[in-house]
Amino acid sequence: MPELVRTAVRGIIFVDGKLLLIEDSKNEVKLPSGGQEEGETDLETLLREVREETGCRVIAESLRPFGYIEEKRKSVKEDMIFHQFSRLYFCDVSDERGDTAYSENERSLGMRVRTYTVEEAIAKNQAMLNKLGKLAWNQREYRTLLSGSDL
Repeated sequence: MPELVRTAVRGIIFVDGKLLLIEDSKNEVKLPSGGQEEGETDLETLLREVREETGCRVIAESLRPFGYIEEKRKSVKEDMIFHQFSRLYFCDVSDERGDTAYSENERSLGMRVRTYTVEEAIAKNQAMLNKLGKLAWNQREYRTLLSGSDL
């Protein structure tokens, strides 16, 4: 089976003691993140994706590695293997807030910026897992939040 290999960079951002997250119309929450474009560094990807998804500017000097997640599974959309490496970083954002720049697909999913405690975010994604089953995206975010729940 053909394999799609992708790298993503995810930001773990706390604002006033709560996580800065992206929520969709099903009330799932995810870390601000996105796919790395060819030639981009992790910092460049994170700067671009956080700005697009939250309107916030990452303070480059604040980047601190947290870890990574490797996913390898059958794609839900195509007859292929989806293999993704997600690198996670703690970072801070400036007080400046601009407009988001969601893609057409992100707009159709009702994406919006929210802040929740880690416990609230875990509970939201647990509720989605209970309601809709083990969706790949939701499992990844749920497990990521659980791994950092003692932060």
